[in-house]
Amino acid sequence: MIKLEPYAKPFQKAYWKKAIGKVDKTTQSAIIKSCRKYLPSDFWDGSPSFRKLILAPFQKLKAAQAYINRSKRSEMIRECYARYTADEKILLPAYQTLYDAYKKVADSVESGVSMRVRLVRQTGLTVCPYCNRDYINCRADQVSGAQLDHFFSKDEYPIFAVCLYNLIPVCANCNRTKSNQSAEFASPFDPDIDWNRDITFTYAPIATDTYKIILKSTNPAVQNNIDKMRLPEAYQIHDKELKELLKKKRIYTRTQTQEFQKVLYKVKLKERDIKRAVFGPEITDESIKTTPLGKMTQDLHRQLGIYPQERY
Repeated sequence: MIKLEPYAKPFQKAYWKKAIGKVDKTTQSAIIKSCRKYLPSDFWDGSPSFRKLILAPFQKLKAAQAYINRSKRSEMIRECYARYTADEKILLPAYQTLYDAYKKVADSVESGVSMRVRLVRQTGLTVCPYCNRDYINCRADQVSGAQLDHFFSKDEYPIFAVCLYNLIPVCANCNRTKSNQSAEFASPFDPDIDWNRDITFTYAPIATDTYKIILKSTNPAVQNNIDKMRLPEAYQIHDKELKELLKKKRIYTRTQTQEFQKVLYKVKLKERDIKRAVFGPEITDESIKTTPLGKMTQDLHRQLGIYPQERY
């Protein structure tokens, strides 16, 4: 629900240094030799390297996962697992080392700040990018308020266990609900998704003074986020915010606003100043990153005409 931009190069470099410090060179070489058998050749943009794997942009990870599922899944399983069944998955030594390195990297500390905390701070988020409801801000330099979701499950795709752009800082509820579901989800790092366009909130009356909050998308992957993470159920508790907004909209008509301006003419109140006082600030695409329910509020403001439509 919230778009995430690529990390700055200094942070990517810092993450890379932590990753190579947790995976020995012998394992790095073994992993690269192995994964070349099932990753697409254009994944590398030249010669394969462990660095290119760890810092691969999301588009590369997405294309590689699709390629594996389309034609190389059996090859990947043979390369990664000593045993692979529905009930038991035992990784081969090199991949077990890579799998275990994730927690070591995430828990690593630099200048007193853990990597989990640094990841959240680098995104600029204080709320979960999946649900835009729960706070994920850090409580201390080594106390993260976020969990790290492996967008592509590290149990199913151990090759992506430490990849920077496979890690999404999210709230515990979303991480637990998404879990290892096999549905095609939408990643906040996916540049092909326009979250403002591809997900919308609206509402419908279902009884007297009772409303249903509706989330919908024309993008199948985004719709999977909505359905599989059970976001409509999560949002229904916020019908009280919707009711309050509708109540204010009924009370504070344009005529009422003009009356305020007339009474308070000496302070030269503008219509937008009154709207901010009554309805709260206008929600921008950037402020959604730090505003719980920001996308819902923005969409309802548009639908009700509270803020000028042309600004969007």
